[in-house]
Amino acid sequence: MSLALTCAGPAKLVTVAGEIDMSNAHLLTELVACACHSSPPVVAVDLSGVRFFSAHGVGALLEAQHVAVTAGVAFILRDPAPCVTYLLATSGALGDFRLNRGDGHRPLPRPATADPVTPVRDHPLTSG
Repeated sequence: MSLALTCAGPAKLVTVAGEIDMSNAHLLTELVACACHSSPPVVAVDLSGVRFFSAHGVGALLEAQHVAVTAGVAFILRDPAPCVTYLLATSGALGDFRLNRGDGHRPLPRPATADPVTPVRDHPLTSG
């Protein structure tokens, strides 16, 4: 994974490329925390160059967002790669983030209510 921190006016831009996995996801969170120290109005994380994204990446983004919000900084995911969007959606975390795609389109928000999953009763694999 490679990380870069740049200034875009008063905002900060963290650019991520490569693989985000258990060996390096914490570095993303640490860089976002560093960017928040100067209290910019916005920290955007550009994820367009991510080729692999693990569950550790989901945790790192959630923690980075928490750090930013606690510091009073808006946190935006910019141009998430398909692997990022897929895992965030699959994990149920996609709706927790503000997203901005470079093509001017924004993903549809998650529905406020989800279809409940009804457990199968009296099945040998699901009953105790």
